[in-house]
Amino acid sequence: MSFEELAASLNPREAILVSGAQCFMERGFSATSIDDIAERIGATKGMVYHYFGSKAELFFEIHQRGMDALYTVLNPLLKQELSAAERFHEMCLTHVRTLLATQPFQRTMSEGVQMHLRQVSNEAQRKQLTVLQDRRIEYENVFMQVLAEGVAAGSMHSTNPKLAIKPILAGLNSIITWYQPRAEETEEEREALVQLVVNTVLSGVLAE
Repeated sequence: MSFEELAASLNPREAILVSGAQCFMERGFSATSIDDIAERIGATKGMVYHYFGSKAELFFEIHQRGMDALYTVLNPLLKQELSAAERFHEMCLTHVRTLLATQPFQRTMSEGVQMHLRQVSNEAQRKQLTVLQDRRIEYENVFMQVLAEGVAAGSMHSTNPKLAIKPILAGLNSIITWYQPRAEETEEEREALVQLVVNTVLSGVLAE
């Protein structure tokens, strides 16, 4: 489905969120204007402001939606009867699939982290970014705990799971910066890419 088809199928607020995520991904937060977001879906600037009081408010909602998407697919996996190594592998596969399915939202989240680290926002925005960053840390900790469980069981390798989880997630997350969907790409090709990325990143922690 093209962006135009997707936007047309959504209610105005959702269309604005999708448009904003696309614009932020392509141009960055600073270079994106409300006019850019409105023009992309054939709307007016006034309509955007009807749903979102500012560009920052829209940005934070996109960030929140990106995290929601990750948690939505993660939580069911935590309840499955799997070994720690199996659960960790499935968590990573699901994580990467979700990154690709929601790439504009995830790229916006990534920029949000950089804004937080650079501390370029005002005080109110900094507080909201801190809340969002805390949620990312909580998500990271879930992966870390499963990795530690696998190490304790002898099915995974790591001398320091708390440290190791950072390059693992960084490796998985890198796909949002270099992946470019192709019109002719099949679901099988995309899944093969997901499997390759995950297996490569986890090659150092999964026991033989």
